Amino acid sequence: MTKISNNYHHVKHYKVQQKTKKTVYIILITTLAFALLELIGGILSNSLALVGDSFHMFSDVLALAGSAIAIFFSSKKPKGNFTFGYLRLEIITAFVNGLALIVISIYIVIEAIGRFVNPRDIDLKSMIGIAVVGLIFNIVTTLILHNNIKHEHNLNVQSALWHFIGDLLNSIGVIISGIIIYFTKLVIIDAIMSVIISVILFKGGYKITKKAFLILMDHSSLDVDKISKDILNIENVSNVHEFHIWHTNDEQTNAAMHIFLENYDDNDYIVVENIKQILREKYKINHTFIGIENINYNKH
Repeated sequence: MTKISNNYHHVKHYKVQQKTKKTVYIILITTLAFALLELIGGILSNSLALVGDSFHMFSDVLALAGSAIAIFFSSKKPKGNFTFGYLRLEIITAFVNGLALIVISIYIVIEAIGRFVNPRDIDLKSMIGIAVVGLIFNIVTTLILHNNIKHEHNLNVQSALWHFIGDLLNSIGVIISGIIIYFTKLVIIDAIMSVIISVILFKGGYKITKKAFLILMDHSSLDVDKISKDILNIENVSNVHEFHIWHTNDEQTNAAMHIFLENYDDNDYIVVENIKQILREKYKINHTFIGIENINYNKH
Protein backbone atom coordinates (compact mmCIF):
# COMPACT_ATOMS: atom_id res chain seq x y z
CA MET A 1 0.00 0.00 0.00
CA THR A 2 1.30 3.46 -0.92
CA LYS A 3 1.77 5.74 2.09
CA ILE A 4 0.48 9.29 1.77
CA SER A 5 2.38 12.26 3.19
CA ASN A 6 1.09 13.67 6.49
CA ASN A 7 1.49 17.23 5.24
CA TYR A 8 -2.12 17.50 4.00
CA HIS A 9 -4.17 20.14 5.85
CA HIS A 10 -7.66 21.42 5.01
CA VAL A 11 -7.21 24.63 7.02
CA LYS A 12 -4.26 26.49 8.50
CA HIS A 13 -4.11 26.47 12.29
CA TYR A 14 -1.95 29.59 12.32
CA LYS A 15 -1.88 33.09 10.82
CA VAL A 16 0.91 35.59 10.18
CA GLN A 17 0.06 39.31 10.11
CA GLN A 18 3.19 41.45 10.15
CA LYS A 19 1.43 44.82 9.74
CA THR A 20 -0.95 44.03 12.59
CA LYS A 21 1.93 42.87 14.78
CA LYS A 22 3.86 46.11 14.26
CA THR A 23 0.76 48.27 14.83
CA VAL A 24 -0.19 46.51 18.07
CA TYR A 25 3.36 46.73 19.48
CA ILE A 26 3.62 50.47 18.80
CA ILE A 27 0.18 51.27 20.24
CA LEU A 28 0.91 49.06 23.28
CA ILE A 29 3.93 51.18 24.22
CA THR A 30 2.20 54.54 23.63
CA THR A 31 -0.97 53.44 25.48
CA LEU A 32 1.02 52.32 28.51
CA ALA A 33 2.82 55.69 28.62
CA PHE A 34 -0.43 57.63 28.39
CA ALA A 35 -2.21 55.45 30.98
CA LEU A 36 0.57 56.25 33.45
CA LEU A 37 0.21 59.96 32.60
CA GLU A 38 -3.55 59.86 33.23
CA LEU A 39 -3.17 57.97 36.51
CA ILE A 40 -0.58 60.41 37.86
CA GLY A 41 -2.61 63.37 36.59
CA GLY A 42 -5.79 62.00 38.17
CA ILE A 43 -4.08 61.53 41.54
CA LEU A 44 -2.51 65.01 41.47
CA SER A 45 -5.75 66.70 40.34
CA ASN A 46 -7.84 64.54 42.71
CA SER A 47 -10.15 63.56 39.82
CA LEU A 48 -11.78 60.15 40.23
CA ALA A 49 -13.13 60.33 36.67
CA LEU A 50 -9.59 60.77 35.35
CA VAL A 51 -8.27 57.95 37.55
CA GLY A 52 -11.14 55.78 36.33
CA ASP A 53 -10.31 56.60 32.72
CA SER A 54 -6.65 55.70 33.39
CA PHE A 55 -7.78 52.29 34.69
CA HIS A 56 -9.72 51.88 31.47
CA MET A 57 -6.52 52.69 29.60
CA PHE A 58 -4.63 50.10 31.67
CA SER A 59 -7.28 47.56 30.72
CA ASP A 60 -6.51 48.48 27.11
CA VAL A 61 -2.82 47.90 27.83
CA LEU A 62 -3.71 44.41 29.11
CA ALA A 63 -5.86 43.80 26.03
CA LEU A 64 -3.09 44.97 23.71
CA ALA A 65 -0.47 42.94 25.58
CA GLY A 66 -2.67 39.88 25.28
CA SER A 67 -3.20 40.63 21.59
CA ALA A 68 0.55 41.01 21.07
CA ILE A 69 1.20 37.65 22.75
CA ALA A 70 -1.64 36.01 20.82
CA ILE A 71 -0.39 37.44 17.52
CA PHE A 72 3.10 36.11 18.28
CA PHE A 73 1.90 32.60 19.13
CA SER A 74 -0.80 32.48 16.43
CA SER A 75 1.96 32.68 13.82
CA LYS A 76 3.43 29.41 15.11
CA LYS A 77 2.41 26.22 13.31
CA PRO A 78 0.87 23.30 15.25
CA LYS A 79 3.45 20.98 16.76
CA GLY A 80 3.72 18.27 19.37
CA ASN A 81 0.60 18.03 21.49
CA PHE A 82 -0.71 21.41 20.29
CA THR A 83 -2.46 19.93 17.25
CA PHE A 84 -4.80 22.93 16.90
CA GLY A 85 -1.97 25.41 17.16
CA TYR A 86 -2.11 28.38 19.52
CA LEU A 87 -5.08 30.34 18.17
CA ARG A 88 -7.17 29.64 21.30
CA LEU A 89 -4.74 31.86 23.25
CA GLU A 90 -6.61 34.87 21.81
CA ILE A 91 -9.78 33.72 23.56
CA ILE A 92 -8.07 33.03 26.90
CA THR A 93 -6.59 36.53 26.81
CA ALA A 94 -9.97 38.06 25.97
CA PHE A 95 -11.59 36.22 28.90
CA VAL A 96 -8.99 37.47 31.39
CA ASN A 97 -9.24 41.00 30.01
CA GLY A 98 -13.02 40.95 30.26
CA LEU A 99 -12.86 39.92 33.91
CA ALA A 100 -10.38 42.73 34.57
CA LEU A 101 -12.81 45.25 33.06
CA ILE A 102 -15.60 44.01 35.33
CA VAL A 103 -13.44 44.20 38.47
CA ILE A 104 -12.22 47.70 37.59
CA SER A 105 -15.76 48.96 36.94
CA ILE A 106 -16.95 47.66 40.32
CA TYR A 107 -13.95 49.30 42.05
CA ILE A 108 -14.73 52.66 40.42
CA VAL A 109 -18.37 52.51 41.58
CA ILE A 110 -17.25 51.80 45.15
CA GLU A 111 -14.87 54.78 45.01
CA ALA A 112 -17.62 56.95 43.52
CA ILE A 113 -19.93 56.13 46.42
CA GLY A 114 -17.19 57.35 48.76
CA ARG A 115 -16.97 60.60 46.79
CA PHE A 116 -20.74 61.07 47.05
CA VAL A 117 -20.44 60.84 50.84
CA ASN A 118 -17.21 62.86 51.12
CA PRO A 119 -16.76 65.18 48.10
CA ARG A 120 -13.19 66.40 47.42
CA ASP A 121 -11.78 69.46 45.69
CA ILE A 122 -10.60 68.93 42.12
CA ASP A 123 -7.79 70.59 40.14
CA LEU A 124 -9.88 71.37 37.06
CA LYS A 125 -6.97 72.72 35.03
CA SER A 126 -5.01 69.45 35.27
CA MET A 127 -8.14 67.33 34.90
CA ILE A 128 -9.34 69.00 31.67
CA GLY A 129 -5.84 69.44 30.25
CA ILE A 130 -4.94 65.75 30.51
CA ALA A 131 -8.40 64.72 29.27
CA VAL A 132 -7.94 66.87 26.14
CA VAL A 133 -4.57 65.21 25.49
CA GLY A 134 -6.29 61.86 26.02
CA LEU A 135 -8.99 62.77 23.51
CA ILE A 136 -6.37 63.59 20.87
CA PHE A 137 -4.46 60.37 21.67
CA ASN A 138 -7.58 58.23 21.35
CA ILE A 139 -8.61 59.85 18.06
CA VAL A 140 -5.16 59.16 16.55
CA THR A 141 -5.07 55.58 17.90
CA THR A 142 -8.58 54.85 16.62
CA LEU A 143 -7.64 56.05 13.13
CA ILE A 144 -4.46 53.92 13.11
CA LEU A 145 -6.32 50.76 14.18
CA HIS A 146 -9.14 51.40 11.72
CA ASN A 147 -6.61 51.77 8.89
CA ASN A 148 -4.91 48.51 9.95
CA ILE A 149 -8.19 46.57 9.81
CA LYS A 150 -8.66 47.68 6.19
CA HIS A 151 -5.46 45.82 5.27
CA GLU A 152 -5.46 42.84 7.65
CA HIS A 153 -8.61 41.47 9.31
CA ASN A 154 -7.96 40.56 12.93
CA LEU A 155 -10.59 40.19 15.66
CA ASN A 156 -8.14 41.22 18.37
CA VAL A 157 -7.47 44.52 16.60
CA GLN A 158 -11.20 45.04 16.06
CA SER A 159 -11.74 44.52 19.78
CA ALA A 160 -8.95 46.98 20.58
CA LEU A 161 -10.51 49.48 18.17
CA TRP A 162 -13.80 49.40 20.06
CA HIS A 163 -11.90 49.78 23.34
CA PHE A 164 -10.31 52.99 22.09
CA ILE A 165 -13.63 54.27 20.77
CA GLY A 166 -14.88 53.76 24.33
CA ASP A 167 -11.82 55.60 25.66
CA LEU A 168 -12.52 58.44 23.26
CA LEU A 169 -16.05 58.76 24.63
CA ASN A 170 -14.68 58.59 28.19
CA SER A 171 -12.27 61.45 27.47
CA ILE A 172 -15.18 63.51 26.18
CA GLY A 173 -17.08 62.65 29.39
CA VAL A 174 -14.21 63.84 31.61
CA ILE A 175 -13.99 67.12 29.66
CA ILE A 176 -17.74 67.68 29.93
CA SER A 177 -17.75 66.97 33.68
CA GLY A 178 -14.84 69.36 34.15
CA ILE A 179 -16.66 72.14 32.32
CA ILE A 180 -19.86 71.55 34.32
CA ILE A 181 -17.92 71.62 37.60
CA TYR A 182 -16.20 74.86 36.53
CA PHE A 183 -19.50 76.66 36.04
CA THR A 184 -21.61 74.99 38.75
CA LYS A 185 -18.95 74.21 41.41
CA LEU A 186 -20.69 70.83 41.88
CA VAL A 187 -17.70 68.51 42.35
CA ILE A 188 -20.13 65.60 42.73
CA ILE A 189 -20.40 65.66 38.91
CA ASP A 190 -16.97 63.99 38.81
CA ALA A 191 -18.32 61.03 40.79
CA ILE A 192 -21.43 60.84 38.59
CA MET A 193 -19.29 60.80 35.44
CA SER A 194 -17.05 58.08 36.94
CA VAL A 195 -20.15 55.92 37.49
CA ILE A 196 -21.15 56.43 33.86
CA ILE A 197 -17.63 55.39 32.79
CA SER A 198 -17.81 52.32 35.04
CA VAL A 199 -21.12 51.28 33.43
CA ILE A 200 -19.47 51.44 29.99
CA LEU A 201 -16.55 49.40 31.35
CA PHE A 202 -18.83 46.80 32.92
CA LYS A 203 -20.95 46.43 29.78
CA GLY A 204 -17.86 45.97 27.59
CA GLY A 205 -16.25 43.58 30.07
CA TYR A 206 -19.40 41.49 30.35
CA LYS A 207 -19.74 41.12 26.57
CA ILE A 208 -16.08 40.15 26.14
CA THR A 209 -16.13 37.70 29.05
CA LYS A 210 -19.39 36.07 27.94
CA LYS A 211 -18.24 35.61 24.35
CA ALA A 212 -14.85 34.22 25.39
CA PHE A 213 -16.43 31.94 28.01
CA LEU A 214 -18.83 30.44 25.47
CA ILE A 215 -15.98 29.72 23.05
CA LEU A 216 -13.86 28.18 25.83
CA MET A 217 -16.83 25.99 26.77
CA ASP A 218 -17.06 24.82 23.13
CA HIS A 219 -20.49 26.42 22.81
CA SER A 220 -21.68 26.73 19.22
CA SER A 221 -23.19 29.95 17.91
CA LEU A 222 -24.76 27.97 15.04
CA ASP A 223 -28.11 26.15 14.98
CA VAL A 224 -26.97 22.55 15.50
CA ASP A 225 -30.43 21.04 14.97
CA LYS A 226 -30.85 22.82 11.64
CA ILE A 227 -27.42 21.68 10.45
CA SER A 228 -28.23 18.08 11.47
CA LYS A 229 -31.42 18.18 9.39
CA ASP A 230 -29.50 19.51 6.40
CA ILE A 231 -27.02 16.64 6.68
CA LEU A 232 -29.81 14.06 6.98
CA ASN A 233 -31.32 15.45 3.78
CA ILE A 234 -28.17 14.49 1.88
CA GLU A 235 -28.66 11.40 -0.26
CA ASN A 236 -27.63 8.08 1.40
CA VAL A 237 -27.26 9.54 4.94
CA SER A 238 -29.53 7.70 7.39
CA ASN A 239 -28.25 8.90 10.77
CA VAL A 240 -26.01 11.55 12.34
CA HIS A 241 -24.68 11.13 15.90
CA GLU A 242 -21.76 12.23 18.09
CA PHE A 243 -22.31 15.56 16.36
CA HIS A 244 -20.19 18.43 17.73
CA ILE A 245 -19.56 21.99 16.58
CA TRP A 246 -17.08 24.29 18.30
CA HIS A 247 -15.01 27.40 17.62
CA THR A 248 -11.21 27.52 17.92
CA ASN A 249 -11.48 31.31 17.94
CA ASP A 250 -13.85 33.90 16.46
CA GLU A 251 -12.78 33.02 12.93
CA GLN A 252 -12.37 29.23 12.82
CA THR A 253 -15.28 26.80 13.27
CA ASN A 254 -14.93 23.02 13.49
CA ALA A 255 -17.40 20.14 13.18
CA ALA A 256 -17.14 16.43 14.03
CA MET A 257 -19.67 13.64 13.58
CA HIS A 258 -20.35 9.95 12.99
CA ILE A 259 -22.76 8.95 10.24
CA PHE A 260 -24.67 5.84 9.17
CA LEU A 261 -25.38 5.27 5.49
CA GLU A 262 -28.33 3.58 3.84
CA ASN A 263 -26.01 1.74 1.47
CA TYR A 264 -22.26 1.16 1.75
CA ASP A 265 -20.20 1.02 -1.44
CA ASP A 266 -17.30 2.72 -3.22
CA ASN A 267 -19.23 6.02 -3.24
CA ASP A 268 -19.06 6.45 0.55
CA TYR A 269 -16.53 9.25 0.33
CA ILE A 270 -18.72 11.13 -2.13
CA VAL A 271 -21.23 11.39 0.72
CA VAL A 272 -18.47 12.69 2.99
CA GLU A 273 -17.55 15.34 0.44
CA ASN A 274 -21.21 16.34 0.03
CA ILE A 275 -21.48 16.89 3.78
CA LYS A 276 -18.28 18.95 3.84
CA GLN A 277 -19.51 21.01 0.93
CA ILE A 278 -22.81 22.00 2.55
CA LEU A 279 -21.05 22.81 5.84
CA ARG A 280 -18.46 24.87 4.01
CA GLU A 281 -20.77 26.79 1.69
CA LYS A 282 -23.82 27.28 3.91
CA TYR A 283 -22.30 27.52 7.40
CA LYS A 284 -18.66 28.57 6.76
CA ILE A 285 -17.35 25.46 8.53
CA ASN A 286 -14.08 24.61 6.79
CA HIS A 287 -12.67 22.09 9.25
CA THR A 288 -14.75 18.91 9.50
CA PHE A 289 -14.17 15.41 10.90
CA ILE A 290 -16.56 12.74 9.59
CA GLY A 291 -16.47 9.09 10.62
CA ILE A 292 -18.47 6.61 8.55
CA GLU A 293 -19.86 3.81 10.74
CA ASN A 294 -21.70 0.60 9.97
CA ILE A 295 -24.03 -0.69 12.69
CA ASN A 296 -23.15 -4.25 11.65
CA TYR A 297 -19.53 -3.72 12.65
CA ASN A 298 -19.43 -0.78 15.09
CA LYS A 299 -20.87 -1.28 18.55
CA HIS A 300 -23.57 1.20 19.69
